[in-house]
Amino acid sequence: MDKTADSQPPPPDTPLASTDAAAEERHASWIELFFDLVVVAGIGALAHLLHGAGSLLDIAVYVVLYLAFWTAWADFAMYGNVAGDRTRTMSMLMAMVLLAVMVAAVPEVRGKHATAFALAYVGLRFLADRMWRRGQVVVDWPLVQLGFGTVPWAVSVFLDAPWRYVLWGTGVGVDLVVMFAVSGTRVLNDAQERMEHLRQAAPKKAAGMEISALHSDTPHLAERLGLYAIIVLGEGLIQVIDAASEAAWDAALGGVAAGAFTLLVAVWTLSVRYGYAAVPHLSPARLPVRIAMGLHCFTTGALAVLATGLGLAVAHPHGELPGHVRWLLCAAMAFYFAVTAATTALLKAGAQWLLSPAAVCTLAPLVIGAAGGGLGAVPLVWALAAVAYWQVLSLFLPLLQQRWRSHRR
Repeated sequence: MDKTADSQPPPPDTPLASTDAAAEERHASWIELFFDLVVVAGIGALAHLLHGAGSLLDIAVYVVLYLAFWTAWADFAMYGNVAGDRTRTMSMLMAMVLLAVMVAAVPEVRGKHATAFALAYVGLRFLADRMWRRGQVVVDWPLVQLGFGTVPWAVSVFLDAPWRYVLWGTGVGVDLVVMFAVSGTRVLNDAQERMEHLRQAAPKKAAGMEISALHSDTPHLAERLGLYAIIVLGEGLIQVIDAASEAAWDAALGGVAAGAFTLLVAVWTLSVRYGYAAVPHLSPARLPVRIAMGLHCFTTGALAVLATGLGLAVAHPHGELPGHVRWLLCAAMAFYFAVTAATTALLKAGAQWLLSPAAVCTLAPLVIGAAGGGLGAVPLVWALAAVAYWQVLSLFLPLLQQRWRSHRR
């Protein structure tokens, strides 16, 4: 396993206890791939929440549910990553059942199935915490063992709307704060301090108890995050194909479908081929794992919205594209590139990031959304594809320049 804490090697005198030696590079196991089938169903169910989204409340519900769904998936993805061959199949299957309950509850989540969704989510977070033995600290993903965000969800089962959804939003907000603000190294150090105090206060009670640090397998985690991103992009293809199968086949439909596929290829190139955690330009060593995981949540959530918007665009190939569809597409693209721009700002000092391709690509969709009120699906989708390929060009241009200079020599 990777021996880094928050992607930084510990000093030689840091008392970290790791349970395993570095493992050989491995790939997703059969149970992990089977587990991801629920993600396929979940992304599809959540996408349907946006089909008639005409208000900010609809978008807010989608955001909260997506964050909850992704967090539950991430807890068990990290478990499989760290546990490796010791992954308990029965526990993963139990998690699949609870995730399936959440997915099945989505269509009526603002009605009779809200309680089922909340209870399934709380059950998943509790189960994820129970996967680790006493004294083990998951340094790269402390959120799995810090379940403060589940408390509002548990309380929500006793309340009706709208307070129920306020508590859900509060819960995912707490989880986001923990995700980005709480260092796994800090959690580990706190646990070691508590153990030292216990040894001094009650030596017999502390006898045999040890604190062990668990770290992620970075290459395997990169693959797992990439597979999730591919599932999301696959939902985009499904949405486009389903919409095309029900529409009249003509030049307009062909134009918007071709543009949608071209856009998905660009995003796949940026997110998977030349990115990490679905963030373009990012490599695993640049950020702490918990930060990269949080960014993955944001980018894949935006891509899921983009997938839905592309399906709706293909369903409206003629005339002016409905306003909510236009803004779904443009806002999703803008947010996706905004995460990339924010990452660039995080990694580079100064204001250089303001002129980065990601910053330009963040602004361009917003301009298209604001000024494109009369646009049809074909020009809008191709305009967004052009924006994405501007970012792709920024990936290949340095390489082409380097090859040109080598050729000149």
